[in-house]
Amino acid sequence: MKKSKIIKLTLALVASLLFVQCTGNSDKRLHKELVRMAVELNQSTPVALNQHIRFDSVGVTKDNVFQYFYTITNIDDPHKLIVLHKEEMLKEVDKLYTTDRSLQFFVNNSVTMEYIYRDTEQNVIDIITIETEKYKKKIQQ
Repeated sequence: MKKSKIIKLTLALVASLLFVQCTGNSDKRLHKELVRMAVELNQSTPVALNQHIRFDSVGVTKDNVFQYFYTITNIDDPHKLIVLHKEEMLKEVDKLYTTDRSLQFFVNNSVTMEYIYRDTEQNVIDIITIETEKYKKKIQQ
């Protein structure tokens, strides 16, 4: 009886170690792919998106948060611009994550996205965080 209990405990330990190891490797692969994507996107930055918004760069945190950095330019009150258009931006982002196939990778891997808006002195004005996990169900419908 004791031998079977020891074997079961050993098997449970090995299974949990394998799960942790596989999950860790998966996170490392995801991080590597996100970094590759960021490097690729950064080759075409900075770029003016319109009169007031410049797309500066992309970054990836150690926790696999994909970050887009923008600068608000040519306006006296950049904070006001964000406040005025934030609701519209959120609706557009919501629509993009449910329809744009190029964003499927982020949704499928539940990558948190951050859109970081700064003024010309690089002070953060606002951070819009998108948890892509919520779009999995919308896409599958």
